[in-house]
Amino acid sequence: MDERKIKILYAIIQDFICTGEPVGSRTLSKKYDLGISSATIRNEMSDLEELGFLEQIHTSSGRKPSNKGYRLYVDKLMTPVSITKEEELYLKSDLNNLDVFGIESVLRSKLTLISKLTNLACVLKIAPVIKNSIKSIQFIKISENNLLSVIITNEGIIKNNIIKIDKPIFKGDIDILNHVINTNLVYRKVEDINLELIDGLKQSMKVNGSVCEQIISMLYDILICDIHSKCYVEGIDNIFNHPEFRDVNKIKDFLVFLNNHGKVNSLINCNKDIEIKIGDENYTKDAQNYSIISGNYQKNGNILGTISIIGPTRMNYSKIVSILKFLINFINMSID
Repeated sequence: MDERKIKILYAIIQDFICTGEPVGSRTLSKKYDLGISSATIRNEMSDLEELGFLEQIHTSSGRKPSNKGYRLYVDKLMTPVSITKEEELYLKSDLNNLDVFGIESVLRSKLTLISKLTNLACVLKIAPVIKNSIKSIQFIKISENNLLSVIITNEGIIKNNIIKIDKPIFKGDIDILNHVINTNLVYRKVEDINLELIDGLKQSMKVNGSVCEQIISMLYDILICDIHSKCYVEGIDNIFNHPEFRDVNKIKDFLVFLNNHGKVNSLINCNKDIEIKIGDENYTKDAQNYSIISGNYQKNGNILGTISIIGPTRMNYSKIVSILKFLINFINMSID
């Protein structure tokens, strides 16, 4: 495609992203210094439509970008946009507390902020704990028949669970339990903790009574139950700010889609630092009117989770990518 067509396509996409209105040749001629007449622009727009980069809603209307047009834009034409100092401070806030409160807790609280900055829906997908390795497990007595188990992984995930026991347990037994558990399980991946290992721990705790065996069994159930990714969504109500959702049926479809966490979870698969899926690139039919921009945060090469921004294909890609890149990079630095 020649340089003139590229300039016209870029101008149309920029204008449509800002206004949400189909763009005509006269608008382009007046607003952008393209150095050619309206008639020439009109001919070039017709060619771009034939090439599949533009769409025309009605014969008398201007054009809007197609999914193919947006793909060319994000791959070749999009220029980075700097985020403001205020946005940087908002994005950094609380992330220094990841080790204290755990990644999941802090990032869940961040979703609302990210959705406000982008004016779109924001999704947090947490990788299952079963892929993590154990850093520490502690049992804390909170009443006669209740223990609090605190599991911390090397990847910064914190899990708290209340364990109800049949009989009271003494502090000395809890100290022994904590020592045995941590001696045998620390540095192991959760997925490598099997029944044979658990039975061995039970045998070593027999002298301390059946209550310790019961606790070890319940700990195993807590560890292996987390085999699926978890998905959290915020900012759904931002759709009302976009002209694409003036139609009640479109609003309904979007709400149904985002509330199906299983479907959303299956779509949030990022194979790059930042991945952009536009329209029909999302394999699920329900998502083919939307774009999804995703980024993975990780530690030691292990993906801990994915943050995604979801909205109409008409979105400010360059701004959203800048926000997401900054956030992902800062999270990665905070947890290394």
